[in-house]
Amino acid sequence: MLVSIPGRPILPGELTKIDDVFKETLRERELSRQSAEATALAARLIELYQNGVQDVVALRALAKLF
Repeated sequence: MLVSIPGRPILPGELTKIDDVFKETLRERELSRQSAEATALAARLIELYQNGVQDVVALRALAKLF
């Protein structure tokens, strides 16, 4: 398991996990990728991931609250 280190780049495999949660959330909310809400969601998912929320189930749950 990778430890969250401020400033550490997100690796391709990690970005794929974030993107999967992002796309799933967009489908559930029927949002366009180009919407302001999608931009805010993407930023929030990345922020959560960088702050240590790296479990996909946890990211999904938190995305529903945002």
